[in-house]
Amino acid sequence: MRKSGCFLLLLFLGVLTIPAIQSASAHSAFNSNDETIGNYEVQVATIPEIPAANEPFKLEFRVLNYVQSTNYLNSFNTQNSEVDHFRMGVRIFYNDKLIDTIPPQSHDGGQWDTTYTFHEPGNHVFEVDLYDVGKNGETYTYDFNVSAVNIFGPIFVYIISAGGLGAFVLIIWAVITKRRMKAKP
Repeated sequence: MRKSGCFLLLLFLGVLTIPAIQSASAHSAFNSNDETIGNYEVQVATIPEIPAANEPFKLEFRVLNYVQSTNYLNSFNTQNSEVDHFRMGVRIFYNDKLIDTIPPQSHDGGQWDTTYTFHEPGNHVFEVDLYDVGKNGETYTYDFNVSAVNIFGPIFVYIISAGGLGAFVLIIWAVITKRRMKAKP
């Protein structure tokens, strides 16, 4: 009984610390997306995963060159590699109104990071223009939805964690009670 008590205490403390973890090495899931047009793929992600309104966050863009094999037998062999240089501009819309722009800039390497702040919670549409990449120097426009929450957003993580912990405690209590009932003659 003593070992199970220590195990439950450690598990309880472990579950309590999960909401305190703020970053991970995995790719962000909620506000990350990618879109391919022509031979180019643009990826966008935010850090933290769900930015809060009126709080600065990191906005990451990555541009990949999509190269497909021309050999028919090897046509499913595809590769994505970062471009060496790109020119990009961003238009930001909220409720179908243009609220901000990031002027076109040239970037070396395949990734570009910037800091941005949303002033309103809700869904924002990013129209990302990748210049001089299409045939005859065309511009490709990629559309992404990026959401921001109000200041109370992180509370939901704690509420969900507490609900999961409560369900876990109830299950453990039921198992222990069942074992005690079987042990009595």
